[in-house]
Amino acid sequence: MSLFSSTSFMDGRYTTGNLKTGNSNVNIEDNKIESVPNIISRNGISVHYWKLSLSGLYSYTATSFADALNTLTPTATGAIGLVPSYGIFDLNSTIRINSKFEIKASLNNVFNKQYFTKRPLFYPSPGIWASDGRNGSISFVVVYQIK
Repeated sequence: MSLFSSTSFMDGRYTTGNLKTGNSNVNIEDNKIESVPNIISRNGISVHYWKLSLSGLYSYTATSFADALNTLTPTATGAIGLVPSYGIFDLNSTIRINSKFEIKASLNNVFNKQYFTKRPLFYPSPGIWASDGRNGSISFVVVYQIK
């Protein structure tokens, strides 16, 4: 059994600057930089037994802002406002049939969490980038070694 974690702590802030909004300039000094969450963390566990390997991964991303003004309330287009935190859970498994063949299966977003990661202003259009719902895959792997 093994445990793993990759976690980053960030505090991206503007050290100076003004932003034109409407007919005025707004000082954005010390505002949080857009799309920079305080925490991004990936944590999991892997278990290996005989020819079977199972792993679970929990991924967490803290809240972030979509604009330099650090607007909390979303606009009508959805392009500006707070991007909420989210956490998702994934499962993966591998069965080694022999030294040349494996079957792999994965189930992502196990609990079908609805979340979004960005609030784009332009491309593909203003709004939010919605998450993928629960999804999975099964793969048949052939290991080929060149000698």
